[in-house]
Amino acid sequence: MPPRAVPRTVGDFILYYYAKLVIAPSAGEAGNYRFIMDRYKRLKRGDIHMSDYDREIQKLAQQPGVCAFCGKQCKTVITEVVPRRLGGPVGIHNLVHACPECAASKKDKDLLEWWCNDLGRDKDELPRIPAGLFLKLAYERHTVGFGLKRRCEDIRDIWHGGRESK
Repeated sequence: MPPRAVPRTVGDFILYYYAKLVIAPSAGEAGNYRFIMDRYKRLKRGDIHMSDYDREIQKLAQQPGVCAFCGKQCKTVITEVVPRRLGGPVGIHNLVHACPECAASKKDKDLLEWWCNDLGRDKDELPRIPAGLFLKLAYERHTVGFGLKRRCEDIRDIWHGGRESK
């Protein structure tokens, strides 16, 4: 859950979790609240953009032979991050390589519902590649659908849009 300093809207949740995600590989910064909040504020102000990190995430997402979810090295299959039946877009920016076990388990489920509810994993454990693609897709979806200002209490609600602010 984001700290109280982060407003409870879909857009703010996405930017906060994206800020946490992009600093994860930074040595010693993964749990640094100040660093996370600095990145969040810079994303919110427009000083930096989600697209600044797209190339790296997209490159890693397209590595055959490595499961984007569990990291297993094996023969992989292409899997949608956000299934089309849930409104996921068609295209390479919605695809990752997954081991047969993860692909069979996820099927066409919502990424966070599958990860948190079905697997019982914490949202903060979601690997960087599918998480980054998911957050970027959710941000684009809500930018087009004017849903970034909707109230949100749980990151698992961001794909479906939270609820209308009063």
